[in-house]
Amino acid sequence: MDDKVFYSDREKILNESLQTLALVLEYNTRDYPAHQHAIRVGEGCVIIGEKLGLKPDTLLRMYYAGLLHDIGKISVDQKILAKKGKLTDHEFEIIKKHTIYGSRILASLPGLNELALWVRWHHEWWNGTGYPDGLIGDEIPIEVQIISVIDCFDSLQTPRLDRERLPQEKAFEILESESGTHFNPEMLKCVLEMVKEKTLLPGKSSEKFLELKEKYLNVSLSRFSSGYWEGSGMAGLYPIIRLFAQVIDTKNQYTKGHSLRVSILSKFLAEKMGMHPKDILRAEIAGLLHDAGKVTVPTEILDKPGQPTEEEWQMIKKHPGYSYHILKGITALKDIAKIAGCHHEKYDGSGYPLKLTGDKTHIISQIISIADTYDAVTSARAYREGQSPQLAYKIIREGIGTQFHPQVAQAFLDTSAKYINALFDLYRE
Repeated sequence: MDDKVFYSDREKILNESLQTLALVLEYNTRDYPAHQHAIRVGEGCVIIGEKLGLKPDTLLRMYYAGLLHDIGKISVDQKILAKKGKLTDHEFEIIKKHTIYGSRILASLPGLNELALWVRWHHEWWNGTGYPDGLIGDEIPIEVQIISVIDCFDSLQTPRLDRERLPQEKAFEILESESGTHFNPEMLKCVLEMVKEKTLLPGKSSEKFLELKEKYLNVSLSRFSSGYWEGSGMAGLYPIIRLFAQVIDTKNQYTKGHSLRVSILSKFLAEKMGMHPKDILRAEIAGLLHDAGKVTVPTEILDKPGQPTEEEWQMIKKHPGYSYHILKGITALKDIAKIAGCHHEKYDGSGYPLKLTGDKTHIISQIISIADTYDAVTSARAYREGQSPQLAYKIIREGIGTQFHPQVAQAFLDTSAKYINALFDLYRE
């Protein structure tokens, strides 16, 4: 058995998590076109890197650096990212900081320091006028030079709010005009040749990439990062899971911190009900990830200053199903995916998306349902101010046996709102 292809489920954790995070980021920042920008950058890095003779472990790390090169944009105001039209100088200065934010995010994940530096420098220019550190010429690592060219080439051919997708010929013209200023001339020449040869295919995975994926990418990134991930289970995923929650909540200006608060309250209720430590951990993690599917809902609907239309509401109601589909791709989170996918089911079977009754819905899903309801009522939304804890308690009390599981509801109702607010404050970000 070839250990490059068949590695243990535990070793898959880091790879699968970063791939899924890249998927969520694509949902979060644009209208989710087929074969997303981050995937194309990651694939292009592998193809060019292999042609230039880079080592297999470097190709693997470059793939993930390409997938996550724009992760720092979660720290940029979504209104700026969604702006239709040319950015002001001030707005552009804000967006430029995404390279620094992205590097800090990846540096916070065990063993990814090298990826962090590549992400920090992916907008450095060959002539030294890039950002954030003003690297010049060969001061820019070859891996970063590759990411930079692929990122720019693909960005020019990705439709954006401020412009349409540019034809390939126009993209070539722009890139060639930046030879020796923005890009290393030899690196740019290599990339353009491979595009013309159709080794790089905008919009889909080329046969060349599929060949290289089988050869170099079906191995665990953890082998080349640090010992932290060896044998790491669901608890070891926590740094990435917290990052997932941050990405999810930045989708909507009114939900900042929502996932964390639901996680805190879900964990507390699971502990109060005397659950097994493994289930307490599941409640905490499922609480963080329950709204993963909301990244598929357009920002203008989530931020709408009024009640959604019926059509918009139907779109919003699909988010639990998307939570399931997004999370099930991570082997260690398959049970979490099912729990998250059912957090809007009701005890009497009138919920969504599957209309499951209480005896067919995981008890942790029903815990998250109450935690989610409490925070949704007491937090501000685009169309209203946050309501009082007393109203939330009233809604949950009146929903016992219909919307909410009686045992879970009672555990919640026996807890003071002051206690819950103190819990939230302990973990305030």
